[in-house]
Amino acid sequence: MICYDIKEDRARARVVKYLEARALRVQYSVFTCRASAVQMEEMRTELLRLLRTANVPLLLIAPLCRACEQAVWMHGKPLEEDVD
Repeated sequence: MICYDIKEDRARARVVKYLEARALRVQYSVFTCRASAVQMEEMRTELLRLLRTANVPLLLIAPLCRACEQAVWMHGKPLEEDVD
């Protein structure tokens, strides 16, 4: 699970563009994806590079094991499934 709180429009747009190509957008600032540890490290490195000029953004990457992933509860449809 990847979440962010980025106030700067340009920095947020860069992060969104990057994540939309690699993950499922669940809410406006929440994405999920399946990735190996190596892939997640590459994503983290790239996201930090994209945010290098942003003013104190918040970026949260929370790896979930299979058991934790199966225990996640969500009401409603992910944002991407709601867009026509």
